[in-house]
Amino acid sequence: MIDLTYQSQFNRKVDLFNRAIEPYTDQISYFRSKATGFRTRIEFGISKFSGKLNFSMSENSKRVEIKEMPICNSRIRKLMPELMNYLNTNKQFSEKLFQIEFQVSRKKDAMISMIYHKKLNSKWGLEAKKLSKIFDSSIIGRSHKQCIIIGNNFVLETYKSESHQYPLKLYEQCFSQTNPDICDDMLTWVENSSHTQDDILELYCGLGTFTILFSRMYNKVLATENSRPNILGLNENLLLNNVNNVWSARLSGYETLDAIKKTRSYRRMKDIDLSNFKLSTIFLDPPRNGLDGNTLNAVSNYDQIIYLSCGFDSLTRDLSHLSKTHRVRKAAMFDQFPFTAHLESGLVLEKK
Repeated sequence: MIDLTYQSQFNRKVDLFNRAIEPYTDQISYFRSKATGFRTRIEFGISKFSGKLNFSMSENSKRVEIKEMPICNSRIRKLMPELMNYLNTNKQFSEKLFQIEFQVSRKKDAMISMIYHKKLNSKWGLEAKKLSKIFDSSIIGRSHKQCIIIGNNFVLETYKSESHQYPLKLYEQCFSQTNPDICDDMLTWVENSSHTQDDILELYCGLGTFTILFSRMYNKVLATENSRPNILGLNENLLLNNVNNVWSARLSGYETLDAIKKTRSYRRMKDIDLSNFKLSTIFLDPPRNGLDGNTLNAVSNYDQIIYLSCGFDSLTRDLSHLSKTHRVRKAAMFDQFPFTAHLESGLVLEKK
């Protein structure tokens, strides 16, 4: 049975996407999300309502009580009331707690991060160990210059494209996809839409969600990311998947392109011989604000550009620039964030 509320908002996004992209290509695909249970990571504030603690979110600068969250994975929905009951009966453990983040995987791994306005002592650690056993979940406590990990600081997710399947450790405080089913759709679309040519340059690689796939599609992969925790996580995931044809470095997108053009050398790339790469394809998955002007000019030199974006306004802005040198061969809309205005988009562009 179709959820008409979801269908209507999905249709509005399709219309918006078409108006912006159809002038460039008619090869457009659309990927629907599940209407409920799709989200595997979420963050809540902790506030008092009628004398009791509960989850909260900000709406119009006010804290709003959250009693249930149907968009979340069933594991999170089960943990939410159980944890809140525990916090309301254990005031010492909940004292000065102001934020909680849940992260789970489709394999039912769970991790609960709890952020405090107080120093966490040994009593907190003992109580967290009990909580970890009760909920069969890793527990992470954070305070100023403090991080206590009970269990793991990651959940293990398995992603799959049409032809490949692989595990990935999703680390706490690192970016990861919140809608893994749609992520699988994105991987399959990228796999089926791009021409495999020589080697690939991946900017903003994160924990390696696409890097592992590219290691199986391309001869060599050069992957860069400006976040130290993400690069550390990427290297762990390369080991986990026995990947040996990926070279990684902690650099911003523009620094990477600068190094490739040999206009500047970077100590963090001293062990990478760039002359061994034949980089005719570039993969971009930038932050929501898109690409800066210098990066746009540099990526225009690549034969094939695969561009994923979680910021539709920035994507259309960047597309108006890239369309001067490239044509859009394929486009896709992924409903990564149902019931919000956000559009996740994909483009494959080739040199005119």
